[in-house]
Amino acid sequence: MSAANETRVIIPRMRPSCSQCQRSKKRCDREKPQCSACVRYGRECVYASTVSIVGNDQAPTRLPSSELPPKIAQDEESFPVVFFLDSVLFRRSLNRLPDLDLSLSNPLLNYIGYAASDRVFVSKYFATIHPSIPFLSKREFRERVLNPLSPPRPANTLLVASMKLLATPITEEGPRCNAYYAIKNSLLEAENSCVLELRVLQAIILIALYELGHAIYPAAYLTVGYCVRYGSALGIHKAVEQYSEEAFSITESEERRRSWWAVLVLDRFISLGSADRVSLTTDPNSNSLLPIDDAIWEENREIDAPVRRLFEPPTTSMGRFSLTAQAAVLLGRVFRSIHEFPVLEGFWQNDVKILDNTLVALTNVSLEEGRFRGIGVCSPSTICYSFISQDFKLEIAAGMLRLAHTITATNSCAAEEITPFCLEAIYRGAVFYAQEYSRTDDHSAAASCEAIKNALTVISKRWKAAAFYVQLIDARMITGIL
Repeated sequence: MSAANETRVIIPRMRPSCSQCQRSKKRCDREKPQCSACVRYGRECVYASTVSIVGNDQAPTRLPSSELPPKIAQDEESFPVVFFLDSVLFRRSLNRLPDLDLSLSNPLLNYIGYAASDRVFVSKYFATIHPSIPFLSKREFRERVLNPLSPPRPANTLLVASMKLLATPITEEGPRCNAYYAIKNSLLEAENSCVLELRVLQAIILIALYELGHAIYPAAYLTVGYCVRYGSALGIHKAVEQYSEEAFSITESEERRRSWWAVLVLDRFISLGSADRVSLTTDPNSNSLLPIDDAIWEENREIDAPVRRLFEPPTTSMGRFSLTAQAAVLLGRVFRSIHEFPVLEGFWQNDVKILDNTLVALTNVSLEEGRFRGIGVCSPSTICYSFISQDFKLEIAAGMLRLAHTITATNSCAAEEITPFCLEAIYRGAVFYAQEYSRTDDHSAAASCEAIKNALTVISKRWKAAAFYVQLIDARMITGIL
Protein backbone atom coordinates (compact mmCIF):
# COMPACT_ATOMS: atom_id res chain seq x y z
CA MET A 1 0.00 0.00 0.00
CA SER A 2 1.41 3.38 -1.03
CA ALA A 3 1.78 6.23 1.39
CA ALA A 4 -0.81 8.24 -0.61
CA ASN A 5 -3.45 5.54 -0.17
CA GLU A 6 -2.58 4.73 3.43
CA THR A 7 -5.70 4.81 5.57
CA ARG A 8 -6.04 6.32 9.07
CA VAL A 9 -6.51 3.99 11.98
CA ILE A 10 -8.03 5.64 15.10
CA ILE A 11 -7.72 3.73 18.34
CA PRO A 12 -9.70 5.37 21.15
CA ARG A 13 -8.74 4.53 24.75
CA MET A 14 -11.34 5.67 27.28
CA ARG A 15 -10.30 6.62 30.80
CA PRO A 16 -12.03 4.57 33.53
CA SER A 17 -13.28 7.75 35.25
CA CYS A 18 -14.53 11.15 34.16
CA SER A 19 -12.10 14.04 34.06
CA GLN A 20 -13.51 15.66 37.21
CA CYS A 21 -13.17 12.51 39.34
CA GLN A 22 -9.72 11.89 37.88
CA ARG A 23 -8.59 15.36 38.91
CA SER A 24 -10.03 15.19 42.43
CA LYS A 25 -8.94 11.53 42.82
CA LYS A 26 -12.43 10.41 43.80
CA ARG A 27 -14.23 7.19 42.95
CA CYS A 28 -16.30 7.54 39.79
CA ASP A 29 -19.30 5.27 39.00
CA ARG A 30 -18.80 6.03 35.25
CA GLU A 31 -22.49 6.62 34.64
CA LYS A 32 -23.34 8.44 31.40
CA PRO A 33 -24.01 11.14 30.37
CA GLN A 34 -23.06 12.26 33.92
CA CYS A 35 -21.61 10.33 36.84
CA SER A 36 -23.38 10.66 40.19
CA ALA A 37 -20.56 12.78 41.70
CA CYS A 38 -20.85 15.39 38.95
CA VAL A 39 -24.63 15.43 39.30
CA ARG A 40 -24.29 15.96 43.06
CA TYR A 41 -21.84 18.86 42.76
CA GLY A 42 -23.53 20.45 39.75
CA ARG A 43 -20.47 20.33 37.51
CA GLU A 44 -19.82 19.43 33.89
CA CYS A 45 -19.05 15.73 33.47
CA VAL A 46 -16.57 14.96 30.66
CA TYR A 47 -15.16 11.60 29.64
CA ALA A 48 -12.00 12.61 27.81
CA SER A 49 -10.32 10.16 25.50
CA THR A 50 -6.76 9.88 24.27
CA VAL A 51 -6.74 9.34 20.50
CA SER A 52 -3.89 7.59 18.74
CA ILE A 53 -3.67 8.37 15.04
CA VAL A 54 -1.79 6.47 12.40
CA GLY A 55 -1.74 8.13 9.00
CA ASN A 56 -0.89 11.29 7.16
CA ASP A 57 -3.92 13.41 8.00
CA GLN A 58 -4.21 15.16 11.36
CA ALA A 59 -7.55 14.56 13.02
CA PRO A 60 -8.83 16.91 15.76
CA THR A 61 -8.30 15.35 19.16
CA ARG A 62 -9.41 16.13 22.72
CA LEU A 63 -6.63 15.90 25.27
CA PRO A 64 -7.25 14.51 28.73
CA SER A 65 -7.72 17.26 31.33
CA SER A 66 -4.45 16.25 33.02
CA GLU A 67 -2.62 17.17 29.80
CA LEU A 68 -4.38 20.48 29.21
CA PRO A 69 -2.45 23.70 29.71
CA PRO A 70 -3.22 25.30 33.08
CA LYS A 71 -5.41 28.05 31.61
CA ILE A 72 -7.60 25.51 29.78
CA ALA A 73 -7.67 23.06 32.67
CA GLN A 74 -8.96 25.76 35.02
CA ASP A 75 -12.13 26.06 32.93
CA GLU A 76 -13.18 22.60 34.11
CA GLU A 77 -12.38 22.84 37.83
CA SER A 78 -14.38 20.84 40.33
CA PHE A 79 -15.54 23.73 42.50
CA PRO A 80 -19.35 24.10 42.35
CA VAL A 81 -19.87 27.64 41.07
CA VAL A 82 -23.44 27.52 42.40
CA PHE A 83 -21.85 28.21 45.82
CA PHE A 84 -21.26 31.83 44.75
CA LEU A 85 -23.91 32.30 42.06
CA ASP A 86 -26.98 31.07 43.98
CA SER A 87 -26.49 30.39 47.71
CA VAL A 88 -30.13 29.33 48.22
CA LEU A 89 -29.91 26.70 45.50
CA PHE A 90 -26.55 25.55 46.89
CA ARG A 91 -27.94 25.03 50.40
CA ARG A 92 -31.03 23.24 49.14
CA SER A 93 -29.21 20.93 46.74
CA LEU A 94 -25.58 20.36 47.83
CA ASN A 95 -25.11 22.13 51.18
CA ARG A 96 -21.42 21.27 51.42
CA LEU A 97 -18.29 21.93 49.46
CA PRO A 98 -16.40 19.01 47.91
CA ASP A 99 -13.11 17.80 49.37
CA LEU A 100 -10.57 18.87 46.78
CA ASP A 101 -6.87 18.17 46.60
CA LEU A 102 -4.15 20.78 46.81
CA SER A 103 -0.61 20.12 45.62
CA LEU A 104 2.26 22.27 46.84
CA SER A 105 5.65 22.95 45.32
CA ASN A 106 8.81 21.30 46.60
CA PRO A 107 10.45 24.56 47.79
CA LEU A 108 7.73 24.91 50.42
CA LEU A 109 8.21 21.34 51.66
CA ASN A 110 11.96 21.82 51.81
CA TYR A 111 11.53 25.08 53.71
CA ILE A 112 9.64 23.64 56.70
CA GLY A 113 11.72 20.45 56.97
CA TYR A 114 10.63 17.16 58.49
CA ALA A 115 12.93 16.45 61.43
CA ALA A 116 11.76 17.29 64.95
CA SER A 117 14.74 19.59 65.38
CA ASP A 118 13.40 21.73 62.54
CA ARG A 119 10.21 22.51 64.46
CA VAL A 120 11.74 24.77 67.10
CA PHE A 121 10.00 27.65 65.36
CA VAL A 122 6.64 26.23 66.47
CA SER A 123 7.50 26.76 70.14
CA LYS A 124 8.89 30.18 69.30
CA TYR A 125 5.69 31.16 67.53
CA PHE A 126 3.49 30.14 70.44
CA ALA A 127 5.79 31.90 72.91
CA THR A 128 6.09 35.24 71.07
CA ILE A 129 3.47 35.82 68.34
CA HIS A 130 0.58 33.71 69.60
CA PRO A 131 -0.12 35.62 72.88
CA SER A 132 -1.08 38.79 71.00
CA ILE A 133 -3.39 37.05 68.50
CA PRO A 134 -4.25 33.57 69.88
CA PHE A 135 -6.61 32.27 67.22
CA LEU A 136 -4.97 28.84 66.84
CA SER A 137 -5.82 25.97 69.16
CA LYS A 138 -2.55 24.56 70.46
CA ARG A 139 -4.11 21.16 71.05
CA GLU A 140 -5.73 20.96 67.62
CA PHE A 141 -2.51 22.15 66.01
CA ARG A 142 -0.37 19.52 67.72
CA GLU A 143 -2.87 16.67 67.28
CA ARG A 144 -4.11 17.44 63.76
CA VAL A 145 -1.24 19.32 62.09
CA LEU A 146 2.06 18.29 63.69
CA ASN A 147 1.10 14.74 64.65
CA PRO A 148 3.21 12.36 62.47
CA LEU A 149 0.34 9.86 62.58
CA SER A 150 -2.04 12.32 60.92
CA PRO A 151 -2.36 12.02 57.14
CA PRO A 152 -0.34 14.74 55.38
CA ARG A 153 -2.49 17.63 54.18
CA PRO A 154 -1.12 20.37 51.94
CA ALA A 155 -3.19 23.01 53.77
CA ASN A 156 -1.44 22.05 57.01
CA THR A 157 1.92 22.34 55.30
CA LEU A 158 1.00 25.83 54.12
CA LEU A 159 0.04 26.83 57.67
CA VAL A 160 3.27 25.45 59.17
CA ALA A 161 5.37 27.23 56.53
CA SER A 162 3.59 30.53 57.25
CA MET A 163 4.18 30.01 60.97
CA LYS A 164 7.89 29.42 60.42
CA LEU A 165 8.21 32.51 58.23
CA LEU A 166 6.54 34.69 60.86
CA ALA A 167 8.47 33.25 63.82
CA THR A 168 11.89 33.41 62.17
CA PRO A 169 13.95 36.64 62.33
CA ILE A 170 14.78 38.18 58.97
CA THR A 171 18.00 37.08 57.30
CA GLU A 172 20.33 38.79 54.84
CA GLU A 173 17.73 38.08 52.14
CA GLY A 174 15.40 40.55 53.84
CA PRO A 175 11.66 40.02 54.38
CA ARG A 176 10.98 39.50 50.66
CA CYS A 177 12.87 36.22 50.75
CA ASN A 178 12.44 33.07 48.67
CA ALA A 179 10.34 31.43 51.40
CA TYR A 180 7.94 34.39 51.40
CA TYR A 181 7.45 34.20 47.64
CA ALA A 182 7.10 30.39 47.79
CA ILE A 183 4.25 30.74 50.30
CA LYS A 184 2.58 33.48 48.27
CA ASN A 185 2.77 31.26 45.18
CA SER A 186 1.32 28.36 47.17
CA LEU A 187 -1.62 30.54 48.23
CA LEU A 188 -2.25 31.19 44.55
CA GLU A 189 -2.02 27.44 43.90
CA ALA A 190 -4.59 26.87 46.64
CA GLU A 191 -6.92 29.37 45.01
CA ASN A 192 -6.47 27.77 41.59
CA SER A 193 -7.10 24.35 43.13
CA CYS A 194 -10.52 25.61 44.27
CA VAL A 195 -9.72 24.82 47.91
CA LEU A 196 -11.56 26.59 50.74
CA GLU A 197 -10.17 25.49 54.11
CA LEU A 198 -9.81 27.04 57.54
CA ARG A 199 -6.10 26.15 57.65
CA VAL A 200 -5.52 28.07 54.43
CA LEU A 201 -7.27 31.11 55.90
CA GLN A 202 -5.11 30.86 59.02
CA ALA A 203 -2.02 30.78 56.82
CA ILE A 204 -3.23 33.94 55.05
CA ILE A 205 -3.73 35.65 58.45
CA LEU A 206 -0.12 34.87 59.39
CA ILE A 207 1.16 36.16 56.05
CA ALA A 208 -0.83 39.37 56.51
CA LEU A 209 0.76 39.84 59.93
CA TYR A 210 4.20 39.16 58.43
CA GLU A 211 3.65 41.77 55.73
CA LEU A 212 2.45 44.28 58.32
CA GLY A 213 5.50 43.68 60.50
CA HIS A 214 7.87 44.21 57.60
CA ALA A 215 5.93 47.02 55.88
CA ILE A 216 5.44 45.06 52.67
CA TYR A 217 2.92 47.37 51.01
CA PRO A 218 0.54 47.36 49.24
CA ALA A 219 0.66 43.58 49.70
CA ALA A 220 -0.22 43.83 53.42
CA TYR A 221 -3.32 45.92 52.72
CA LEU A 222 -4.48 43.59 49.95
CA THR A 223 -3.76 40.43 51.95
CA VAL A 224 -5.91 41.67 54.83
CA GLY A 225 -8.70 42.18 52.31
CA TYR A 226 -8.09 38.63 51.07
CA CYS A 227 -8.53 37.41 54.66
CA VAL A 228 -11.92 39.11 54.88
CA ARG A 229 -13.20 37.67 51.60
CA TYR A 230 -11.80 34.20 52.24
CA GLY A 231 -13.27 34.09 55.74
CA SER A 232 -16.64 35.23 54.43
CA ALA A 233 -16.56 32.52 51.77
CA LEU A 234 -15.87 29.96 54.50
CA GLY A 235 -18.75 31.37 56.54
CA ILE A 236 -16.71 31.72 59.71
CA HIS A 237 -18.15 35.21 60.31
CA LYS A 238 -21.27 33.36 61.46
CA ALA A 239 -19.28 31.71 64.26
CA VAL A 240 -19.54 34.93 66.32
CA GLU A 241 -23.33 34.65 66.22
CA GLN A 242 -23.78 31.22 67.82
CA TYR A 243 -21.91 29.32 70.49
CA SER A 244 -21.92 25.93 68.78
CA GLU A 245 -22.12 25.43 65.04
CA GLU A 246 -23.63 22.41 63.39
CA ALA A 247 -20.99 19.88 62.26
CA PHE A 248 -18.31 21.49 64.48
CA SER A 249 -17.18 20.67 68.00
CA ILE A 250 -17.04 23.34 70.72
CA THR A 251 -13.27 23.63 70.22
CA GLU A 252 -13.59 23.90 66.44
CA SER A 253 -16.31 26.55 66.72
CA GLU A 254 -14.19 28.58 69.14
CA GLU A 255 -11.19 28.35 66.80
CA ARG A 256 -13.31 29.48 63.85
CA ARG A 257 -14.70 32.32 65.98
CA ARG A 258 -11.24 33.42 67.08
CA SER A 259 -9.99 33.24 63.48
CA TRP A 260 -12.73 35.63 62.39
CA TRP A 261 -11.96 38.01 65.26
CA ALA A 262 -8.31 37.91 64.13
CA VAL A 263 -9.44 38.92 60.63
CA LEU A 264 -11.56 41.75 62.02
CA VAL A 265 -8.68 43.01 64.20
CA LEU A 266 -6.35 43.04 61.18
CA ASP A 267 -8.96 44.82 59.06
CA ARG A 268 -9.26 47.63 61.64
CA PHE A 269 -5.56 47.74 62.51
CA ILE A 270 -4.47 48.15 58.87
CA SER A 271 -6.34 51.50 58.79
CA LEU A 272 -4.83 52.99 61.97
CA GLY A 273 -2.47 55.20 59.98
CA SER A 274 -5.13 56.24 57.46
CA ALA A 275 -8.59 56.28 59.03
CA ASP A 276 -10.16 57.59 55.81
CA ARG A 277 -9.93 54.10 54.28
CA VAL A 278 -13.11 52.10 54.76
CA SER A 279 -12.96 48.78 56.63
CA LEU A 280 -14.23 45.72 54.77
CA THR A 281 -15.69 43.98 57.82
CA THR A 282 -19.02 45.19 59.18
CA ASP A 283 -19.51 45.83 62.88
CA PRO A 284 -20.72 42.69 64.70
CA ASN A 285 -24.02 43.12 66.55
CA SER A 286 -23.95 43.79 70.29
CA ASN A 287 -24.96 40.20 71.05
CA SER A 288 -21.97 38.73 69.19
CA LEU A 289 -19.80 36.23 71.03
CA LEU A 290 -16.36 37.35 72.11
CA PRO A 291 -13.35 34.99 72.36
CA ILE A 292 -13.19 33.16 75.68
CA ASP A 293 -10.50 34.05 78.21
CA ASP A 294 -7.07 33.25 76.77
CA ALA A 295 -5.97 31.35 79.88
CA ILE A 296 -8.96 29.01 79.56
CA TRP A 297 -8.31 28.64 75.82
CA GLU A 298 -4.68 27.68 76.39
CA GLU A 299 -5.71 25.07 78.99
CA ASN A 300 -8.29 23.51 76.62
CA ARG A 301 -11.16 24.17 79.02
CA GLU A 302 -13.36 25.94 76.47
CA ILE A 303 -16.36 23.68 77.19
CA ASP A 304 -16.69 25.17 80.71
CA ALA A 305 -15.76 28.74 79.74
CA PRO A 306 -18.22 31.56 80.53
CA VAL A 307 -19.79 33.06 77.43
CA ARG A 308 -18.89 36.73 76.87
CA ARG A 309 -20.78 39.02 74.52
CA LEU A 310 -19.86 42.26 72.84
CA PHE A 311 -22.32 44.42 74.76
CA GLU A 312 -20.76 43.50 78.13
CA PRO A 313 -18.52 46.12 79.79
CA PRO A 314 -14.80 45.28 79.59
CA THR A 315 -13.28 43.51 82.59
CA THR A 316 -9.87 41.96 83.27
CA SER A 317 -11.46 38.50 83.45
CA MET A 318 -12.31 38.69 79.74
CA GLY A 319 -8.71 38.17 78.68
CA ARG A 320 -6.38 39.95 76.31
CA PHE A 321 -7.78 38.77 72.99
CA SER A 322 -11.38 39.49 73.98
CA LEU A 323 -10.40 43.03 74.96
CA THR A 324 -8.51 43.38 71.69
CA ALA A 325 -11.67 42.35 69.81
CA GLN A 326 -13.69 44.97 71.69
CA ALA A 327 -11.02 47.58 70.92
CA ALA A 328 -11.15 46.70 67.23
CA VAL A 329 -14.95 47.08 67.14
CA LEU A 330 -14.73 50.46 68.87
CA LEU A 331 -12.01 51.48 66.44
CA GLY A 332 -14.39 50.66 63.59
CA ARG A 333 -17.00 52.93 65.13
CA VAL A 334 -14.43 55.71 65.38
CA PHE A 335 -13.63 55.26 61.68
CA ARG A 336 -17.32 55.37 60.85
CA SER A 337 -17.80 58.59 62.83
CA ILE A 338 -14.99 60.08 60.72
CA HIS A 339 -16.53 58.91 57.42
CA GLU A 340 -20.17 59.75 58.09
CA PHE A 341 -21.43 63.32 58.06
CA PRO A 342 -23.57 63.92 61.18
CA VAL A 343 -27.25 64.34 60.44
CA LEU A 344 -27.91 66.04 63.79
CA GLU A 345 -24.99 67.80 65.44
CA GLY A 346 -26.32 67.20 68.98
CA PHE A 347 -26.82 63.48 68.35
CA TRP A 348 -23.34 63.20 66.82
CA GLN A 349 -21.69 64.92 69.77
CA ASN A 350 -23.51 62.64 72.22
CA ASP A 351 -22.46 59.58 70.21
CA VAL A 352 -18.83 60.72 70.23
CA LYS A 353 -18.95 61.35 73.98
CA ILE A 354 -20.25 57.84 74.65
CA LEU A 355 -17.63 56.39 72.32
CA ASP A 356 -14.86 58.38 74.01
CA ASN A 357 -15.95 57.23 77.47
CA THR A 358 -16.07 53.63 76.29
CA LEU A 359 -12.59 53.87 74.75
CA VAL A 360 -11.19 55.32 77.97
CA ALA A 361 -12.83 52.56 80.04
CA LEU A 362 -11.51 49.87 77.71
CA THR A 363 -8.01 51.36 77.73
CA ASN A 364 -8.05 51.56 81.52
CA VAL A 365 -9.11 47.92 81.82
CA SER A 366 -6.58 46.76 79.23
CA LEU A 367 -3.75 48.55 81.07
CA GLU A 368 -4.90 46.97 84.32
CA GLU A 369 -5.12 43.58 82.60
CA GLY A 370 -1.57 44.00 81.30
CA ARG A 371 -0.26 44.79 84.77
CA PHE A 372 -2.30 42.00 86.36
CA ARG A 373 -1.05 39.33 83.97
CA GLY A 374 2.48 40.64 83.64
CA ILE A 375 2.11 41.56 79.97
CA GLY A 376 4.73 44.05 78.83
CA VAL A 377 2.63 45.40 75.95
CA CYS A 378 -1.13 44.92 75.91
CA SER A 379 -2.68 44.93 72.42
CA PRO A 380 -6.02 46.60 73.33
CA SER A 381 -4.32 49.69 74.74
CA THR A 382 -1.99 50.01 71.74
CA ILE A 383 -4.90 49.76 69.29
CA CYS A 384 -6.89 52.42 71.16
CA TYR A 385 -3.95 54.81 71.54
CA SER A 386 -4.64 57.19 68.66
CA PHE A 387 -8.20 57.91 69.77
CA ILE A 388 -8.08 58.20 73.56
CA SER A 389 -7.84 61.18 75.91
CA GLN A 390 -4.60 63.04 76.53
CA ASP A 391 -4.21 61.65 80.07
CA PHE A 392 -4.22 58.08 78.83
CA LYS A 393 -1.93 58.97 75.95
CA LEU A 394 0.56 60.23 78.53
CA GLU A 395 0.29 56.99 80.51
CA ILE A 396 0.72 54.78 77.45
CA ALA A 397 3.55 56.95 76.09
CA ALA A 398 5.30 56.61 79.45
CA GLY A 399 4.86 52.86 79.17
CA MET A 400 6.32 52.92 75.67
CA LEU A 401 9.28 54.89 77.02
CA ARG A 402 9.93 52.32 79.79
CA LEU A 403 9.70 49.60 77.16
CA ALA A 404 12.16 51.52 74.97
CA HIS A 405 14.71 51.74 77.79
CA THR A 406 14.43 47.97 78.34
CA ILE A 407 14.92 47.24 74.65
CA THR A 408 17.95 49.50 74.24
CA ALA A 409 19.51 48.18 77.48
CA THR A 410 19.27 44.57 76.31
CA ASN A 411 19.68 45.38 72.58
CA SER A 412 16.85 42.91 71.99
CA CYS A 413 13.07 42.92 71.72
CA ALA A 414 12.50 39.16 71.97
CA ALA A 415 11.60 39.01 75.65
CA GLU A 416 9.05 41.82 75.50
CA GLU A 417 6.55 40.22 73.09
CA ILE A 418 7.07 42.96 70.52
CA THR A 419 4.73 42.13 67.67
CA PRO A 420 3.62 44.23 64.69
CA PHE A 421 0.59 45.34 66.72
CA CYS A 422 2.88 47.27 69.09
CA LEU A 423 4.78 49.31 66.50
CA GLU A 424 2.03 51.87 65.87
CA ALA A 425 1.69 52.71 69.59
CA ILE A 426 5.48 52.91 70.05
CA TYR A 427 5.63 55.31 67.10
CA ARG A 428 2.75 57.40 68.48
CA GLY A 429 4.55 57.54 71.82
CA ALA A 430 7.55 59.12 70.10
CA VAL A 431 5.26 61.60 68.31
CA PHE A 432 3.64 62.45 71.66
CA TYR A 433 7.01 63.39 73.16
CA ALA A 434 7.94 65.30 70.00
CA GLN A 435 4.74 67.32 70.36
CA GLU A 436 5.52 67.99 74.01
CA TYR A 437 8.99 69.21 73.11
CA SER A 438 7.59 71.47 70.39
CA ARG A 439 4.98 72.88 72.78
CA THR A 440 7.08 73.31 75.95
CA ASP A 441 10.69 73.25 74.73
CA ASP A 442 11.27 70.63 77.44
CA HIS A 443 14.51 68.84 76.53
CA SER A 444 13.53 65.79 78.58
CA ALA A 445 10.64 65.26 76.11
CA ALA A 446 13.13 65.46 73.22
CA ALA A 447 15.33 62.89 74.98
CA SER A 448 12.31 60.62 75.45
CA CYS A 449 11.49 60.83 71.75
CA GLU A 450 15.10 60.00 70.90
CA ALA A 451 15.06 57.02 73.29
CA ILE A 452 12.00 55.59 71.56
CA LYS A 453 13.66 56.13 68.17
CA ASN A 454 16.70 54.16 69.37
CA ALA A 455 14.43 51.34 70.53
CA LEU A 456 12.69 51.25 67.16
CA THR A 457 16.11 50.91 65.52
CA VAL A 458 16.72 47.82 67.66
CA ILE A 459 13.25 46.47 66.86
CA SER A 460 13.95 46.92 63.13
CA LYS A 461 16.32 43.95 63.34
CA ARG A 462 13.19 41.84 63.98
CA TRP A 463 10.44 43.84 62.27
CA LYS A 464 11.46 45.91 59.27
CA ALA A 465 8.48 48.25 59.66
CA ALA A 466 10.17 49.76 62.74
CA ALA A 467 12.87 51.28 60.51
CA PHE A 468 10.20 53.07 58.48
CA TYR A 469 8.66 54.45 61.67
CA VAL A 470 12.06 55.93 62.56
CA GLN A 471 12.04 57.73 59.20
CA LEU A 472 8.51 59.01 59.88
CA ILE A 473 9.57 60.44 63.26
CA ASP A 474 12.50 62.26 61.63
CA ALA A 475 10.20 63.61 58.92
CA ARG A 476 7.75 64.93 61.51
CA MET A 477 10.53 66.57 63.55
CA ILE A 478 12.13 68.25 60.51
CA THR A 479 8.91 69.45 58.89
CA GLY A 480 7.14 70.37 62.12
CA ILE A 481 4.10 68.26 61.14
CA LEU A 482 3.27 67.22 64.69
